[in-house]
Amino acid sequence: MTNRFAVVTGASAGIGRATAIELGRNGATVALVARNIEKLEETKRLIEEVGGKAIVFEADLSNIDSINKLIESIKQQTEKVDILVNIAGIWHNETQVFVNRNIEEIDQNVIVDTLHVGVIAPIILVRGLLSLMNKGSNILNLSGTFIYGGKQQIPYYLSKRGIEDFTVALSEELLEREIYVNCVSPADTLTEAYKKNFPEDINDPMNVPEDVAKEILSVINSNRTGQFVLIRNKQTSDGYHK
Repeated sequence: MTNRFAVVTGASAGIGRATAIELGRNGATVALVARNIEKLEETKRLIEEVGGKAIVFEADLSNIDSINKLIESIKQQTEKVDILVNIAGIWHNETQVFVNRNIEEIDQNVIVDTLHVGVIAPIILVRGLLSLMNKGSNILNLSGTFIYGGKQQIPYYLSKRGIEDFTVALSEELLEREIYVNCVSPADTLTEAYKKNFPEDINDPMNVPEDVAKEILSVINSNRTGQFVLIRNKQTSDGYHK
């Protein structure tokens, strides 16, 4: 990872933060992207503690103008992007979760923002940053497991199905340029948000962000494309909705 420049969305917490730290630990300079500047600064501090380098980019991925400003800001900081990791997604905010709800119970702005952050933003970021990506660069998208399908989580479910289809199409489109496009799909992961919103489940066997981050790094280092890597835990051993 030495001398490689990586962009990680959703880097303020959870899997995004763990992935940014893992990339920094292994020598990459990491561009940290999220809305919460204080949490991004904390991620930067944690990367520096393990000997890495990071740059903070505050951006709202539900807003097209903010995404375009982010792209221009990144281009001002670097002449190349070696790694783009699209992790940001919406399934909750500070006060409520948007899963376990029927579609008519979900505010229409939440539906739009969920699809914008989960699908549209990655597409726009790829479009804007591809000019900085060369042979051997990597694009890694984060999906998720849905053993019970999309019932009562339709916007989030659709955002993840969309990112998987985007992975397939983009990996084919960039094959001759040898830019690798892959997807990692973890089962339930014990992030701080998960602990806060589902405290009754925290003792169940599940993934931790650090292990997911290591798997993401392994996929990036594989020099393969079009992969879908499922990270199971005991809760998902009986099936995966794909």
